Amino acid sequence: MGKTQEVSYTVIIKNDPDKDRLQLINQYWNFKESAFKNKPKQLSGKNNLTSHELFLIIKEYSFVNLECICPGCNKLTEVAISSQSHFLDSLRNSPLCEECKTKQKLKWEETKKKVIEIRQKNHELAQQKIERQGKFNWALNRYKETRFTDEQAKFMIHIIDTCPDKVSLSFYSEHFVILQKFKLLELIHIEENLAEKYVEIYYPEELREILENHINREHSESENQTYKTWSRLSFHLEKNKSYRNSNTPRFSGTIIFKEDIVIKKGTKCLYGVWDRDHDDAWLTLTPTSDIIVAKNKPIHKEPEHIANILNRFLVNPENRDY
Repeated sequence: MGKTQEVSYTVIIKNDPDKDRLQLINQYWNFKESAFKNKPKQLSGKNNLTSHELFLIIKEYSFVNLECICPGCNKLTEVAISSQSHFLDSLRNSPLCEECKTKQKLKWEETKKKVIEIRQKNHELAQQKIERQGKFNWALNRYKETRFTDEQAKFMIHIIDTCPDKVSLSFYSEHFVILQKFKLLELIHIEENLAEKYVEIYYPEELREILENHINREHSESENQTYKTWSRLSFHLEKNKSYRNSNTPRFSGTIIFKEDIVIKKGTKCLYGVWDRDHDDAWLTLTPTSDIIVAKNKPIHKEPEHIANILNRFLVNPENRDY
């Protein structure tokens, strides 16, 4: 056993070495004044050994119990040492005792578990964001089909400009109808937190521009409602001189309209085609609402069946315009 003022250690001999190996072991572990007196290179040279052979002898026939102060709990603990480098490293960086190692391992495992949970949570949040953005993109791609008023669009712009992501339940309740409308259109996403009495509102960055474009388009359309309302469209159908069979059109040609003609979606029209000389034809297209309004009887009389009205309209030569 060797003692120094700085450290306390015990050399443990094992496997019954002979006298020469025992002397070599004592020389190897001789530690005084914070340093080993014999370096491995010197010892291996004096004893005609390689550094590897020296290490095998030391490892087979000895080890050192080094007393260290555990940095975790400041308790004195013994550390099994197998080489000079291990000895010096343990002096510089005192290892933890077994109890502190166990605590540290548990702490690392708990930290690792929390990191995994945080990563999983972040992954789930990222997936939710991706899913929300996907729904937003789908909604933005079909926003032209949505139905909301200018005032509702302006309110949503006000929300985007002035409100944080979280709003109070009272504010949400007050504007529930409008917010739910945009939610049903999938232009916003709403998450209610009833426990903490707030609501989170998510929306894509493009939404404000979409709403502004909607308002501008509505204004533009309302300002441009100066086109002439059409009541009947009629034109000449020229005979196709290249007509051969049912795979080619019987009539063909071009036509130039002298003014805008707007046929709104959902307009029900009556069409008619009349034969003319030289196998030509004449086509008319008339909104049925104009026909019925024009031919309505006084309210005290029975209304005619709509088919009779349409047939009578077609029979009347005045409605052919040729």
